[in-house]
Amino acid sequence: MSMLDIHELDAVRLKDGREVTILEIFGDGAAYYVELPAPPYCECDWFEVTPDEIAEVTYRHSS
Repeated sequence: MSMLDIHELDAVRLKDGREVTILEIFGDGAAYYVELPAPPYCECDWFEVTPDEIAEVTYRHSS
């Protein structure tokens, strides 16, 4: 796991200011597949980020 203890469906703020949702965790926290919400009626963006791109966890999903 990463130092931030990130789990699937947590919301995080990236260092560039975007807030994304964690969809999948790769390599025990080596990378994350995330979703960036889009304005209404638009498609979302999905992409991969690394732990060093994450500033903080803003929401923890309770399982």
